[in-house]
Amino acid sequence: MANPPEAGASPQVSRKSYAGNEEVERGISVLCRIRPLNAKEIREKSEIAVNVAEDGVGVDLIGSEKMHFDFDAVVGSDCSQEDVYNRCAKSVVEDYLEGFNGTVFAYGQTGSGKTYTMEGLIDDPEKRGLLPRMVCSIFDFMENAGEHMQFMIQVQFLEIYNEKIRDLLSPDKDNLKVREDRTGGIYVEGATSHYITTELEVQQLLELGASSRATAETFMNQASSRSHSIFIITLEQTNTRDGSRKRSKLFMVDLAGSEMVRKTGAEGATLKEAQHINKSLSALSNVIFALSEGKASHIPYRDSKLTRILQEAIGGNCRTALIINCSPARMNEPETISTMRFGKSAKRIKNKAHINKEQSPAELKMLLAEMQKKNRELLSIIAAKDFEINTLKVVG
Repeated sequence: MANPPEAGASPQVSRKSYAGNEEVERGISVLCRIRPLNAKEIREKSEIAVNVAEDGVGVDLIGSEKMHFDFDAVVGSDCSQEDVYNRCAKSVVEDYLEGFNGTVFAYGQTGSGKTYTMEGLIDDPEKRGLLPRMVCSIFDFMENAGEHMQFMIQVQFLEIYNEKIRDLLSPDKDNLKVREDRTGGIYVEGATSHYITTELEVQQLLELGASSRATAETFMNQASSRSHSIFIITLEQTNTRDGSRKRSKLFMVDLAGSEMVRKTGAEGATLKEAQHINKSLSALSNVIFALSEGKASHIPYRDSKLTRILQEAIGGNCRTALIINCSPARMNEPETISTMRFGKSAKRIKNKAHINKEQSPAELKMLLAEMQKKNRELLSIIAAKDFEINTLKVVG
């Protein structure tokens, strides 16, 4: 039996340095999570159609379709929340604390376990999801940093509902616009930013935002998320010794479930919501496909608010991990295949991330001195070669 991938294992990485900084080219890390059968699937006596391979990276569909997929990690229904964190989100957080932008997002059909994976039970140490674990890691890092490090942290909590961006921390702001700054960074104009100092404050804001999020009961899920939620943590680190600063953003995204209307029983307003959800997820799929092919001259980021906000996360300056959540039931086989194909395409995308660092005057002077030293060395080598050439001409 092959050994499963190490916790936190990530795709092939290539690095290059420039102007004292480092650029990392890394594929999107994809983890496939198979949840247990739910009450509806048990009640309808649905057969198991998914088998997790022993190597920990493969998954086989054994229902009416016989297919095999490989990802960076595949975990079954017995996998703990901590295991999921260690295998896909931990490395993103570690890079985020080094100054890279990071994104973790969950994708799958309605009722596949996305919100449980991302949020879990916040007050339960074992069942809390990726988001509270990532927040805990950030505060542990700040607490253990040297006295010469100063930190400023702020959060935003947004919802994309019926293709409108709403501020979950100020719900009256319900039609916000996506903008691009002079450096090409994407932001949401007018979104509320809360400066925080404790982990408890983050938890309180999470609970406040979650209470405002749009949900509805469908045949697939009693509290189906009818919107995409995006929780953003911006961290600014200042080194008081040399004056350098790093500013990085961490996006944690819980996507609304992809769904077939005939299965969810959506009607009226819920049907309209489903149409908007499917439209934005289709736009996301189109972006993923265009990037994975590597040949498209145009990437359709502007086709939806979701893809616009996630522009950096998908094919840009970001370290990104994707969790695809799947049902093991044969009755949901078409959705499971679609989800796995989405993950397969995403796995081929390469992001080029770099540390978001603002260098101090002292560091810039040091870099200038290094470059001047290298120039002098090169000039010395050129002079020596010129002397050799002239000597050979005289001898010849």
